[in-house]
Amino acid sequence: MLKFNDAEYAASAQVTLQSRAAAEQAAKRIWEQGFSNLFLTAVGGSLSPMMAIGEMAKQLTDLSVHVEQAAELLARGHKQMDSDSVVITMSKSGDTKETVAIARACRDRGIPVVALTREADSPLGAAASYHIPMKHTNGVEYEYMLLYWLFFSLLYYRGDFPEYPAFAEELTKLPPRLLKAKEAFEEKADTIARAFHKEPYMIWVGGSEMWGETYLFSMCILEEMQWMRTKAVSSAELFHGTLELVEEDTCVFLVKGMGACRELDERAQRFLESHTKKLTVIDPAEYMEEDAFGGTGGFAWILAPLFVSTLLVDRLAVHMEKYTGHDLDFRRYYRQFDY
Repeated sequence: MLKFNDAEYAASAQVTLQSRAAAEQAAKRIWEQGFSNLFLTAVGGSLSPMMAIGEMAKQLTDLSVHVEQAAELLARGHKQMDSDSVVITMSKSGDTKETVAIARACRDRGIPVVALTREADSPLGAAASYHIPMKHTNGVEYEYMLLYWLFFSLLYYRGDFPEYPAFAEELTKLPPRLLKAKEAFEEKADTIARAFHKEPYMIWVGGSEMWGETYLFSMCILEEMQWMRTKAVSSAELFHGTLELVEEDTCVFLVKGMGACRELDERAQRFLESHTKKLTVIDPAEYMEEDAFGGTGGFAWILAPLFVSTLLVDRLAVHMEKYTGHDLDFRRYYRQFDY
């Protein structure tokens, strides 16, 4: 596969699996100490898996779960955030300015903070009450696994997710399945990138638990890393504005979910198939093994964002880079100076 290191991916899987204990221990201590609500907060790409969790929480628990952009949360606060809250935040580097600032602000108010970051002695790690090591160097989907072990453990203790033991083990089996999905998607990724890398404008459509990945790829990958003009819209909101921009030569990508809102994705697909010749559908159902659909408790809709992440962020991104000639690591503004 293009720009893919099998050994590095396997090593990243191992260090992620090793961090499971830290995630579950943090959940156990949080539960024992008691809490009234959860705040998941980050910026940019780290916010994406939190968005998915927020959508899942609406369907699985009556616990108040807030997903917040860290800079906004810091600027305006939140009346429901107090010392009985728990804040979960994430930054691989451990020095993302807004994320560190919200963690420190919460610490100063006596609010417990769980930080998923590489090093415990990073600025973010130092501001946290609990540190979950995020040591992977390859595979953005591993961030989901760490968050899932933490979040779904908490739901398990509440009695909201009794399937957790089976689900947690299912997560340990994911790396080879994700690798197979990458391999199966590789040729299609090349075809998509070759066909659409020069498009002046793209619309990315997705919703519910898949909205985070739609947002992530359109903004954090195509806009930030490839300087491509995109518009992200949910499958439901497509019909309340953006549909008027769809013509037969409009490049549109539809990211389908596996949950209750899949019917909204399919409604969008029917419309788009009739109105543009440049529709690409990314459907995780095509890349997930049979047992993920129900043999271990029906977790497909929860696991689907990981598969989409592995297809888009890990594979399609590098093929876009190949054809555009624009290095994924090159920025004009981001982290180049203070703003």
